[in-house]
Parts: sequence; C-alpha cells; structure tokens
Amino acid sequence: MVWSSVPLPGGFLKSGARTEDGGLLVAGQVGDSTSPSRTGLWLGRLDGAGQLLASRKLGPSAFSAHVDIELLRHPTGGYVLSTHDTEAEGAAPRLRLVRLDDAGEIAHERFMPIAPGSAITQSWSRGGAALLPGGDVVQLTAHAGYLRVVRSTEQTAPVFDRVLEEVGGAWPQDIAALPDGRIAIAAISVGQSHVILLDAEGAVIWARTYHPELDTELHAISYDPSTGLLHLGGATRGTDGGTQRIWLLSVDTGGELRWEYEGDVGTPSRINGITSLPGGGFVAAGFHDFVYAVVRPETCP
Repeated sequence: MVWSSVPLPGGFLKSGARTEDGGLLVAGQVGDSTSPSRTGLWLGRLDGAGQLLASRKLGPSAFSAHVDIELLRHPTGGYVLSTHDTEAEGAAPRLRLVRLDDAGEIAHERFMPIAPGSAITQSWSRGGAALLPGGDVVQLTAHAGYLRVVRSTEQTAPVFDRVLEEVGGAWPQDIAALPDGRIAIAAISVGQSHVILLDAEGAVIWARTYHPELDTELHAISYDPSTGLLHLGGATRGTDGGTQRIWLLSVDTGGELRWEYEGDVGTPSRINGITSLPGGGFVAAGFHDFVYAVVRPETCP
C-alpha cells in the first residue's frame, strides 16, 4: 500500500481521474440538506499523497441508491463527468453530462430527461460513460426497460440518442469505446448477461448472451488495445448452481469467447470494475467479500 485516504466521510466515492500534477480528482455522493433529493454530487481534489486539497458540491445526484458516476480525463484537457440525478426522490430522472476544466469548474453542461421507470433497483449500476477517439462522449443509460446510448461532443452538444429496442429488454451496466469508434456494452436481464457491440453511429453490429442457464451477471467491461479483446466481469452461480461468485471472461470483437474464469465455490463476491493494463491483461475489483484479481496477458491470450 502506498497510501490510504478517506476524503469523503459519510459519503460514497464513485470515480476518480488522475490530475496533471500526479494527484486525483474524485467524484461521489454526499448528504446535502439543500438538495431536494437530500443527496448531492461531490467533487474533490487530492494531492499525490491522498490529502484533500479542495472540494465542492455540484447539485443533486440521487437517481437511485446505486447511481453510477463516471469521471474521465479528456485528452484535450479537463474532465468529463457523467451521472444521473432527480429533482426529488425518484422524480424527473435525468441523465447529466458535465464538461469540467482543469480546475474542476463547469465549462459545459447538459441534462437529458429519461423515461419514468428507468431506475432498476436490483442492479448495481446505472450504466456509465466512455470517450471515443475523437473526444466525443458516449453515455449508457436506460429507457424504461431498454438500453439507451447517447453520444455527445466534448462541449456536450448532442450527436445521437438511440434506444436499443432491437436487442430486447436489459438493464445498463457498463460501456467501453474501441479505438476505431465502435462501442461495447455490458448489460443484464433476469439471470442473463449481455454483451453488445455498436458501430460509431450507434447501430447494433452484434449482441450476445453468455451462459444464460448459469444465472449470470456482467457488470463491467474494458477494451484491451494490446490484445484486441473485451474483458468483462460480474458474477455467476456456476455449473453447480451454488453460491454466487465472481465471473471473468474475455471475448474478441466478434463476440467469441476466448477465456473464462469462475471463482471458487463458497467465496461469494461479484466484480464491479474492470480496467485494462498497459501491455495487456486487466485488473478487476468487486465486493460482498472484497475481491480483486490481476489477469496477465499470457492467461487470456
């Protein structure tokens, strides 16, 4: 361990991005009595030793108990923040996109209403966001019982807004961008996992369901430029139908399964985050019992 920090006591850190000076900009949720939802979006800046240098609130954030917040460093400078909020508890749900400058100040912002009933309390995520090679942002959210993908410029201007009814009902989990502009999505429905690949304009190239008989869930996805694989993580009850435990797999961009791993029986955990590593492979982390895994490229060729 290099250092450990608790910059948001009583709140929930959700995401972070490195700053140019070696520190971190972090985002999360905190109680806020001035917000109609009683929950606020919080932004903090840490130095390279984990000390909190500054913080601010950016308005309401309560879309559901497990709202997803994505904070990404933009290649042209500054940051992109994606989240959901409501004006009051469960009222007027909106998808929010914020463009921040290097100091964390709001440069551009857009709110997009989403359909009532789009909150799915059973799942652990509300989608996410990714940066396309040219700097545009893609956000994954819900439209009632369907997946919805929104693409915007870095100034938050709309490019397209698509509801993926053709892939059937599913709950949004995570999204990743490929170097050629294609978009990969992880989603779940009751007892099933889904991986979907879109072109840069949001059209479905393919959609796959993996091991639906095993009560599976995929919560996280990452593209590995070193191997050209999509790495995914979640949970499964395995072929024995026993305790839900971690599930890792890698598929190629045609959707073919290339590598798979199930956690040991009796170790209840799920994976919620996947990050590809420089040079190949990936790191995965999750909870119930806290769990992490480092998978080297020679393991998932």
